[in-house]
Amino acid sequence: MQDTEFHLGEQVIAGLDNQGTGPVVIGLHGFLDNASSLQPLAPYLQRTRFISLDLPGHGLSSHRPPGAQYNQADYLQDLYALIEQQQWDKVILLGHSLGGILASIFAGLFPERVAGLISLDVCGPLTEDASTTAKQMRESIVNRHQKRRNQLKPVELDKAVEARCSVADIAPEQARVILSRNLTQDASGHSFWASDPRVRTRSTLRLTESQAKAIMQQIDCPILFTAASRSFKKTAMVYQQRASWFANARCENIEGGHHAHMEAPDESGPLIRAFVEQL
Repeated sequence: MQDTEFHLGEQVIAGLDNQGTGPVVIGLHGFLDNASSLQPLAPYLQRTRFISLDLPGHGLSSHRPPGAQYNQADYLQDLYALIEQQQWDKVILLGHSLGGILASIFAGLFPERVAGLISLDVCGPLTEDASTTAKQMRESIVNRHQKRRNQLKPVELDKAVEARCSVADIAPEQARVILSRNLTQDASGHSFWASDPRVRTRSTLRLTESQAKAIMQQIDCPILFTAASRSFKKTAMVYQQRASWFANARCENIEGGHHAHMEAPDESGPLIRAFVEQL
């Protein structure tokens, strides 16, 4: 896959593009990841135009302007703008974790623009009870106020990999692939974070379960969910609870952790290829 850029006004969306032909498959990565996390699936999407994006603030994409924050609705706005700009009639959305949440919400809001949905180790939006609304908003405001843009400090990749693995369900080799794209170098060869520290701040407000259900019920394309056996997400259990929300969906169990699609792409890859070819 080759590096690519899309210019949406002042916003630059970077990504990796297989420059293929056929149906357009848009890859959306997980929280704190980037386009590299979906690259292992590229060999299984050779009959498509597969574009794995860096969400704004991640990887090589530009950051939000000063004073702005990172909200799910804004990522959806970016995705809609990209699809409109490129004049893609219908796309296939392939998302992991946060990317899967974004893909599923987009498919519910714009069902006429989505031909198929693949959601890796997540089944619809994360939700909170309405009674937590004030607490969520208060904590988000305080957290975002405290998260000021720090002075750039050099980063050692090995230490960054170690730190990521200590707090996330990911193996060192996969963490290294992702973090390498989240770093940039100066003329002296020192590495710094390319990703925006503001992406780590707390969400303002999560959907309630009834709101999530109302959006998910609008999806009319086929859906493939995958559930990783050793993941903290417990996607198989969530799917059992939410299966009635979806008109045309199935969930396949995959051996591995939350990044199972990177650990063993030869397991999830053929499932994804077969799903796409049957659309």
